[in-house]
Amino acid sequence: MIALSGPSGFHGAPVTKFILCHAFMTYLLFSFPLQHFQYLFRYNQEVLATNQFKRMFFSKLVFLDLPDLLFTAMLIYNFRMFERRFGSRKFVSHLLATLLLGSLLELMAFAVLNRLEIRLGDMPTGLFSLVFPLYVPLYCTVPRVALVTLLGVPVTGKTINYILGLQMATSRIENLVVVACALVSGILWRVNFLKIQKFLQVPKLVGNQFDYCLGRFLESPVSKSLALPMGATLELQQRERMDRLEQQMMMSALQASRRVEIGRPQPLDLAAGSNLFDSLNMNRHIQRSQSGASHNIGDNNVSEEQVRRFVEMGFSDERARQALRSANNNPTLATNFLLQNM
Repeated sequence: MIALSGPSGFHGAPVTKFILCHAFMTYLLFSFPLQHFQYLFRYNQEVLATNQFKRMFFSKLVFLDLPDLLFTAMLIYNFRMFERRFGSRKFVSHLLATLLLGSLLELMAFAVLNRLEIRLGDMPTGLFSLVFPLYVPLYCTVPRVALVTLLGVPVTGKTINYILGLQMATSRIENLVVVACALVSGILWRVNFLKIQKFLQVPKLVGNQFDYCLGRFLESPVSKSLALPMGATLELQQRERMDRLEQQMMMSALQASRRVEIGRPQPLDLAAGSNLFDSLNMNRHIQRSQSGASHNIGDNNVSEEQVRRFVEMGFSDERARQALRSANNNPTLATNFLLQNM
């Protein structure tokens, strides 16, 4: 047996759990017993002329189309890592702020379309304006971990999320408009446009009250390590390894004494993980046996660009240089060394 653990389940993500339950329950509710109220969630580009603001607001909270619900549910579950990274209160603040920004951008887009006399149909319903802004931190902060290589192109753990989002965005032109506004709102939140991160946030008192009232019902236990047999598929094992590396990086970021803006590292090759520590230990032993002059030469050969990248990821300058020297200036081996020895 080979034990591989990952951050599965909803531990540390009660808001994500609530959103998923809400999405499925409201879909069932308004698809069967209350289907004659679906008109309350339909709106189009004539929001300003026909005063459809209430419909526009409610439409962003309820799914009426099953494919959109299923695709978005998978994305919401995958994006629960951001609630663990931000904390539930900041995560909710991000959702509300990007929802407001996305709605304002939609109104601006409708004004432009009306001016150009471009007519669209009914806009999509569902949590598009909540989910798609999270693609911005996904792209900017989550490392790309290569699982396989297809025609020379690395397929990472984030690829499935991009495929799901592309499918939802390109299914209709109306979907594309909403998704584009949501992505722009995520960018504006990340750059802290007009200090939005400070002004649009959930008060601590409100967060504590919700946690007191609903926390006991949404709390999930810590998931146990998943034991996989040797006969398990390679893809599943690699996925578990990717989740473990991602969890370790998030813990490192939380332990940093200051807010770190994480860059976008190059893909990691997990295929060479089995002999990683033997090769690193051998390199370290050889380096310790070298003279002081040889040590200085090795220090000069360390890539300053790679050192800077590791420092931006939250590691100290000394540890980054040590890892690069031990890995013979190989960034892939150095990254694995840093992650496995946090």
